[in-house]
Amino acid sequence: MTTAKKVLIVGAGPSGLACAEQILTNTEFEVNIIEKNSVVGENPRCAGGVSKYLVEKVGLSISEQCIVAKIRKVRIYAPDGNYWELKGNEDYGYVLDRTRFQQNIANIVEGLGAKLLLGHSVSAGLKFYQKYYNYIVGADGPTSAVRQWLNLPGFEPSDIHLGLQKTITMDSYPQDTVELYFGEKVAPHGYAWIFPCGSGLVRIGLGIPLSKCGDRLPVQLLNRFIERHVYEYQELNFVGKMIPTAKMPEKGVYGNIALVGDALPSTDPFTGGGICQGIASGKAVGQAITEGKLENYDYHIKWLRKQNNRRYKLKRVLYSLNDQDFNALVQVMKGFTPKTMSIGKELRHAILRLLWHKPRLIKKFFKYLR
Repeated sequence: MTTAKKVLIVGAGPSGLACAEQILTNTEFEVNIIEKNSVVGENPRCAGGVSKYLVEKVGLSISEQCIVAKIRKVRIYAPDGNYWELKGNEDYGYVLDRTRFQQNIANIVEGLGAKLLLGHSVSAGLKFYQKYYNYIVGADGPTSAVRQWLNLPGFEPSDIHLGLQKTITMDSYPQDTVELYFGEKVAPHGYAWIFPCGSGLVRIGLGIPLSKCGDRLPVQLLNRFIERHVYEYQELNFVGKMIPTAKMPEKGVYGNIALVGDALPSTDPFTGGGICQGIASGKAVGQAITEGKLENYDYHIKWLRKQNNRRYKLKRVLYSLNDQDFNALVQVMKGFTPKTMSIGKELRHAILRLLWHKPRLIKKFFKYLR
């Protein structure tokens, strides 16, 4: 009788739970998950948006009880107040009850045999855990302890955004619409957002890179943004998070250790979205573990790395725009009919359309598109 191989997953976010589910659905492993929070999905620090395109690409099944809003419209606002609206006949994506979503996956994983250790942290060193586990998966976010064990370099200040968000009452806000706001005075080298989340509530926030924080404290920018858009409201929740917006590295495997989710990072460099991306990376490393070849992980996420690297270029292009350029971008896009259900693809189309109408920008953009 062979002894089951042991896997330690650090972090019970979407990427870590997806990894555990992938492993336990296919083979007999002993899987332990360590989570520092005392409750799975406790006080989530994200807007909870997922695109329908990526949900289908990743093969993710989302229970209706986890969806608080279905998005049919995405409005992108220029600094001058004009906006370009992507409006489809189908849902562009969904806003999730992140806590319920994670707890559903956690219940599945525990039902498959995983041991979930809540309120724990990895206090011992790497060598201690390597004695007892065949594989270690770092799914513990941008300040990952596993990443630190590996002595990997930190993220550049321009490639990690500080995101702040409040959940507030806003009864009049349409529950099928997401709004994104760009501009130097709104969120330099970032953007502000309004996401519906059901019951007359919205998640309203912004993100800017650490390199741009300086004296322009993000909390001041957020409060100013809210004051411009909401006359009277009740604040229910206030959260903050470091969001890695760096390129996905070429390597995610280090011996018997792999990094997933924000620890890798697999986050979309442009939008900062990471739920589906994290799940994709978690599933990929889970598949590699069941194959007995952890090095296969880098191959399984090749498509995601390629996509994220394109989005990194898009981030650099868009953040090179000044307010006048953004105004021009939105103006030339008015009346444009989207060709796909992917917001990222449509933004690339928008950039190409802008270059066609404003050829002076080609030289400016060239260094970012290489």
